[in-house]
Amino acid sequence: MVQLFSAGFNIPHPRKAHRGGEDSYLVSSPTNSTIAVADGVGGWESKGVNPRAFADEMLIKTYAYIKQGETHPKNAITASFPHLSEVGSATFCMGKMDSDGIFRVANIGDSGFMVIRDGEILIQSEEHQHQFNYPYQLGIGQDGMPHGLDSPEDAQIYTIELEVGDIIVMGTDGFFDNVWPKQVLSYFASHPINPKLNSKELATLAYEESQKDDNFIPFFQRAKQAKKNFATFQGGKEDDISVIVSIVD
Repeated sequence: MVQLFSAGFNIPHPRKAHRGGEDSYLVSSPTNSTIAVADGVGGWESKGVNPRAFADEMLIKTYAYIKQGETHPKNAITASFPHLSEVGSATFCMGKMDSDGIFRVANIGDSGFMVIRDGEILIQSEEHQHQFNYPYQLGIGQDGMPHGLDSPEDAQIYTIELEVGDIIVMGTDGFFDNVWPKQVLSYFASHPINPKLNSKELATLAYEESQKDDNFIPFFQRAKQAKKNFATFQGGKEDDISVIVSIVD
């Protein structure tokens, strides 16, 4: 029998810190071995909506189905989505590991995760986007109906057989846009496993990268690949940053 021992840390966007930012994250007890992040879409603020409220509600209500015995995050978000009442939209990434080490993930949008085994990346999720900087997302409009084109059925699904000692890093785009995979590997090569400390230090690393004016970050590389204006995407990318670190034991 194996469990996930997890912790998370969040650093809000500097201009959104007064209201806690727009990210939400969830870390369960080892018994339920569930982790999740959601990134509220900031555009709703102009309509008087707190973007984080929808992200919070989505994670809380989806996790309720996990606690009731649902084993797959896709089934859980499919069940919870019709019952969401907060207005807004958000990306979504949730992973649940069973006692045999099977880790099931549903991902909608540009949050994501990676699994590290023996100092190497075993798997890393792919960005789930309609086009550059336009991620898939779930939403509820001001009429109480689903907002946008995307639904839980659009989720990317990952199923991974985890082993004792595997490390999971899950985060919102504020983390993965600013930090290269090799930086994450380098960090764990020189730091002991302590999810509470690791998540804080990795979030801090992403924040420091986001504040630089002259660095080359993953988001910048994707902008170039999408043939976007080169000058527009130089330096770090300020954003809300949420990171969860889990160890399989």
